Amino acid sequence: MYTVKTFAISIMATMLLIAAPQVRAQSPDDLALMQTFLEIMTDYFEIIESTHEIASDSEKSAILQMTKIQEVYEERGEKALSTVVLKEVLAKSNNQAIRNAAYMLLGDTLKETGRADEALEMLKKGLDENIKAAQ
Repeated sequence: MYTVKTFAISIMATMLLIAAPQVRAQSPDDLALMQTFLEIMTDYFEIIESTHEIASDSEKSAILQMTKIQEVYEERGEKALSTVVLKEVLAKSNNQAIRNAAYMLLGDTLKETGRADEALEMLKKGLDENIKAAQ
């Protein structure tokens, strides 16, 4: 089964083969440069594939979005405000994976902003939900 990465690498390899008669490595440095280019392209396509995987999955996307929201608030020097968003997620979502991520992010944020007691309360609440779900 072809993946986006496999397909893209196949196209790049074909293009390099077509161009090969016109482009000849003049030195070991040229070969190293070509190898570096291929490695960069492989990494680029891995990023595209992983981004597609996350974007195609609402749970993974929601978790990444919560993390990004938290990062933006932290960069603005307002990390504590991300707790409002995370608490809204807990109020709106019944999805256990999303709730678990929200509880963990919320616990970390509360702890890091000096609200350790509230962090413990939230983490214990998440734990209770998971124990109940596991029964």
